[in-house]
Amino acid sequence: MEFDWTNYLEETKSIAVPEELFPHVEASLKNGIKQGMLLEVCYKNNPDVYWIAEITMVCSHLLRYKFIGAQTDFWCDISSTKIHPLGWCGKHDELIEPPDEVNERYGDKLIEIMQKAVRDRDSVTIEALNNKGLSPIDRIKVGMKVEVQNILDPYRYWIATVRDNLGGRLLLAYDGADEDLTPFYIFYCNPRLSSFGFVTNKGSPWQFKYPGKVNKFSCKNKLSAQLRQSAEESIKEPTPADLFQPNPTLEAHSFAVGMKVEVLSPVDMNTFYPATVTKIFNNLYFLVVIDDHIDDYEETKMAWMCDNMHPYIYPIGWAHRNKLELRPPKVWKEGPFDWEEYLSMTASVPAPDYCFGNKDLLKGIEVNMKLEAANPLNHEEIHVANIVSIIEHMLYVELLPIGQKYWYSQDSDMLFPVGWCDSNNYELHIPDTKPKELPKPVEELKTIKEDLKTSEEWCDRIYFNYKCYAGPSISRNKLSQLPKHVGPGPLLLVLKEVLNKIISASYKPAKLLKDWETEGPPEEGMRLEMLRAKLKTRPYHAYVPIVTTADQVESFCRDVCVKLQACPTLFGPIEYPDQCPHNCQQVEKSTFHNGTERRGRPKGSVNGKRKKKKVPEKREKEQPLQETENRDGESDVETIYGNSCATKRTHVESDTENETNASSCNSRDAKNISDVSDGEEPELKKLKFSTDDPLPSNNIVFDTEMAWIKKKLSRNPAEWSIDDVHEYLSNTEDCKLIADKMKQEEVDGEAFIMLDLDVITHFLHMKKEFALQLCKHVSLVRWYYDNFNESGET
Repeated sequence: MEFDWTNYLEETKSIAVPEELFPHVEASLKNGIKQGMLLEVCYKNNPDVYWIAEITMVCSHLLRYKFIGAQTDFWCDISSTKIHPLGWCGKHDELIEPPDEVNERYGDKLIEIMQKAVRDRDSVTIEALNNKGLSPIDRIKVGMKVEVQNILDPYRYWIATVRDNLGGRLLLAYDGADEDLTPFYIFYCNPRLSSFGFVTNKGSPWQFKYPGKVNKFSCKNKLSAQLRQSAEESIKEPTPADLFQPNPTLEAHSFAVGMKVEVLSPVDMNTFYPATVTKIFNNLYFLVVIDDHIDDYEETKMAWMCDNMHPYIYPIGWAHRNKLELRPPKVWKEGPFDWEEYLSMTASVPAPDYCFGNKDLLKGIEVNMKLEAANPLNHEEIHVANIVSIIEHMLYVELLPIGQKYWYSQDSDMLFPVGWCDSNNYELHIPDTKPKELPKPVEELKTIKEDLKTSEEWCDRIYFNYKCYAGPSISRNKLSQLPKHVGPGPLLLVLKEVLNKIISASYKPAKLLKDWETEGPPEEGMRLEMLRAKLKTRPYHAYVPIVTTADQVESFCRDVCVKLQACPTLFGPIEYPDQCPHNCQQVEKSTFHNGTERRGRPKGSVNGKRKKKKVPEKREKEQPLQETENRDGESDVETIYGNSCATKRTHVESDTENETNASSCNSRDAKNISDVSDGEEPELKKLKFSTDDPLPSNNIVFDTEMAWIKKKLSRNPAEWSIDDVHEYLSNTEDCKLIADKMKQEEVDGEAFIMLDLDVITHFLHMKKEFALQLCKHVSLVRWYYDNFNESGET
């Protein structure tokens, strides 16, 4: 069954837990290199001289940078360029001086500019550069070895091998394990994981001990043989020493043996028990055992190895204060449990409140928010989940569709943002989303509708005037796929639908939604309504002010159009089928920009101009299909990319009530190129190809494109401008629809020849089929570049 998070959130009238509240997922995606950081970079024409540069864009191992004080950007590959952190030149006695153009422009002010840059910006670390810009999850490979800490003893470890890496969630198998120890999942930044070699480097009391019930490696000879075998296997895929590090933030605890606490059961993650501190390992770790299992905790696992920040231990009375049931120990008599009497009975003392570390509460999590959660009793399962209640740092989460509820720490690495499973191609257990048929009270609906028509809250039609200038934020192709009008209907519903459709037609829906968002109370005569947007499979929402009376509609639509830097009549209550009153087809488009930056540009861009997309030539045999396409709107080039999808519309002029918002699609719903029928997307059908096609060699296509390169762009491809790359791709048969996107991302010749499949799919958000086609052209141009350098052509 297909599952769409956006539709589900709308149907359940709920929102997703913000992505930034999953620190383990956020950490897995960071490579330590950010836009705005500083480096010391050598001159391209003189590699022995360096100058300070600012990073303007990051694409995996590709960086775009600009020397401080200069105006020109350059691309480089981290793995093959001489770049270093700030201070490297001074440490290694290398020459650092500004380029001539910078020196001439700023003269005596140069030192001041350099000092300000260094004071206000961070330097890239040597570790990030050594990692070649890869994130932690990109660096973890199948076959790597890790050492896993025992759940009950901080000094015991065993070696495990990575069997799979799903977005940082590792499937590990213990080395030498039989059926008694099956592979298990754990997130890469879990504090129980250490790099291979950790125990050997630490020495006693750290030791290797097999975690099974029967220690099959208790014999020293068997243990040595297994460790030697693991070490030999580790050579094939060495584990980076910095990937798995012990938690450096732990503080010394103040617990003592015999202190009483309350704990969450580690077996069912649902029940709270009285427990006792039974062992102090060192100043960082101690053992807490549930009182009913003091003698058998190693078999039952009814214990926690803790530090002072452990999320599942609490001071006595915590459960009662939060109206939670505390299950009494077996020795307790009949009647309600009383801590004072139990302490006297056991001759013990409570752990003072100061022993429990202060846990910062994450702001932004609310009851009924949705997320994805691993089943704590079966880690293989990840479910659609709902937050039932929140107590301090604890979340009570219901897993759907099984209906089971469990407690999780707010920063648990078993919780994930919506869309995480889809992004990592992992099965998500979903609820039953079949629509429930309800009887329709026809007469009552008619009465309500008539009442609304007589009030100010009824809205007439809002028209989309396709021929008007759409501004830099809106895709004209997507705009042409919208219905001719929305409404009539209830005012708030009509305006929300109009804004949602404009969001769905934008190049960057999430950014546009953020631009519209308003904090604090709305202005008089307006109310806040929640709108939604989606980037790839990730839904976003924001509260946007909307007018509440019909007489405000025209001015409201005009104001929104102005904010979009579009023609003021792009949409509104008046239809302009032919001539725009602002004559926007003839006037300079900058007239509508109000001197502000164009929103359609990517980060770090300098030139925001875009050419209209070329409409492919029509073939006679496809004439009926093309006529259908012209009626329904041009095929959107952005269906090539993973954050949009092809939708089929059959009734362009149908009312809003009978339509489905195209923005509700996600990448899971989008058809593969090979599945698209001729009637739905004729232009995409032309692009169908086999992923096994060889790289063009001595064939007509290759000869034609090479002749074009030599004729039009005979100079070094590394010196091609953004327009040169655009012109080259526009003249290809299989990548002409990608040309405008590449120009929007400001890919010049230098960046083009450094592209690879990973960068194209992950940072340009392009579907794999099209990424492979583009890779063929990159290889072709790179081949020409290599031959150019060898032959010395000019």
